[in-house]
Amino acid sequence: MPKRAIYLLIFLFLLGVEIAIATYLKTGFIRAYLGDLLVVILLYCLLMSTLKPSVKTGLILTLAIAFAIELLQLVNLTKFFPQEYKQLATLVLGSHFSWLDLLMYVLGIVVAGITELVLQKRYSFPST
Repeated sequence: MPKRAIYLLIFLFLLGVEIAIATYLKTGFIRAYLGDLLVVILLYCLLMSTLKPSVKTGLILTLAIAFAIELLQLVNLTKFFPQEYKQLATLVLGSHFSWLDLLMYVLGIVVAGITELVLQKRYSFPST
């Protein structure tokens, strides 16, 4: 199976997990922190399945996007969306800034990076 297809399958699986978290969990550790960790891995897999960056570039780009979205929460970006899109915008972009979210994004990137290293060594995947 091509490596890009594996990224796509992982993305789809994590998308399902994130939808389940958003739908069924309204509070708690999983919703508040684990979801943030998983979302950067989800974003990384999406980037790696659609673009052809190196692993290092993919990790850095993913972290930059996650940080940018979190920093946009400081200006309450969702207030600029029309009412009919506000709920979706809040779900995708979040509703409030948190330093802990930034930490979880970094931890998610670390998990993705370590996973890449392990898979490259174990299965001889190219580092692309």
